[in-house]
Amino acid sequence: MSLIAKPRLPVYLQVAELLIRQIKAGYWHHGERLPTEAELAAKLQVAVGTLRKALSLLADQGVLHRIQGSGTYVKLANSGKPQYELFRLETLDGPGLPTAHILDVERMERPDHVPPLNGGACSEVWRVRRMRFISKTPVALEEIWFDAALCSTLSAKELGDSMYLFYQQSFQIWISRVEDRLSAKPMPNWSPPPLGLQANSLAGFIERTSFTAAGAVFEFSNTWFDPAVCRYTARWSQ
Repeated sequence: MSLIAKPRLPVYLQVAELLIRQIKAGYWHHGERLPTEAELAAKLQVAVGTLRKALSLLADQGVLHRIQGSGTYVKLANSGKPQYELFRLETLDGPGLPTAHILDVERMERPDHVPPLNGGACSEVWRVRRMRFISKTPVALEEIWFDAALCSTLSAKELGDSMYLFYQQSFQIWISRVEDRLSAKPMPNWSPPPLGLQANSLAGFIERTSFTAAGAVFEFSNTWFDPAVCRYTARWSQ
């Protein structure tokens, strides 16, 4: 199976999905007013026009309510399933827009520490290494594995900022839940600049197992993050 390169989500859609994720996670509550457009655009490091397009989309979807001369308010705390809902890193002063830069894509034998994937004991996996950014600030490194039997070829240009969106569009696979294990580990020796932490320096560490709706392990990943610039955050609301 050969994949067709897919364009990344437009920035305004990325902003809209980020806002939905924060609302669903309880960062903003029903009836609460969002920061001003200028403040929110500056925090996310996007143009005010891009932010307005995202806010307009969410207003049309019934997520937000915009009142002329007053501001933008949360109207609905549960709409759709955004691609960044399971992204748990944010800057020390709050959420930002997550993006990714692909460092390396390689097909290889499944390492011993990677569990069997995609409902079977796959012998080969695709490994994707990425640098993660939050509002253009480099914060983390990721190493991701999924079953190589799903596609015969894969290149960096076929991957966008969201691996979960890539799985949906390419394989019709939806990640429904994840299990994260947090600890501290040295940065890997392939840690590139401009990330602040150098190779072998101690970093926050996330071991993530991602599951399909049927309960199969589809993806396994490791993330090293710099606690000086970001943190792992999980929020729940009833």
